[in-house]
Amino acid sequence: MTAVDRYSPNSLGRMLGRVNSTVFKDDKGEVEYFGNRVLIIRKNVFRRLEEEMLKRHSVGTGRIILTILGRSEGHEEGRTLMKDVLLDAADRRSLPVFVKNALEESNLGYGKLKLGDWDVSSKTVTVSTQNSVESDATNKSSDNGCFFLLGYLEGLFAELLNSPLIASETSCRGRGDDACVFQINPAPPPSKIRL
Repeated sequence: MTAVDRYSPNSLGRMLGRVNSTVFKDDKGEVEYFGNRVLIIRKNVFRRLEEEMLKRHSVGTGRIILTILGRSEGHEEGRTLMKDVLLDAADRRSLPVFVKNALEESNLGYGKLKLGDWDVSSKTVTVSTQNSVESDATNKSSDNGCFFLLGYLEGLFAELLNSPLIASETSCRGRGDDACVFQINPAPPPSKIRL
């Protein structure tokens, strides 16, 4: 099995792709997920990072860092999907179905993601989750809290749609909403800088 078997549009392929997807190499102190070395951390690391930055009067910096890391990871995941799975033009016609399967059936620990509205022509996407790794309904806040996932989805769909995109979190369980909902839209054109 390869790393891309987890994206198979066929449920049997996904099931087979999950067999031995995580390998614990106790002799080396390493863990692999689909052949890639991973680090297992507690999900509260996201909250602790924000708390530590807040202590240093720079909570915005922590959020920016999480978003940048998420975006980078999303771009990498999107490149994997586009390069290793969607090899020819015929595959690209089934992109919405394939991505729906990949997004909703893959388990990367970010939470159970659900693809809502997706318009390939206008490059707009809505994704939701009720159990984001970053958001806890018992830890209420007035702000959104899913900065890594926001960046991840932005980067992932930017690769899949081959377009610069910008994402926003329109609702968040961390502030008491029923689900975390992300709206992804085309990025506005960069403004011309005048000196």
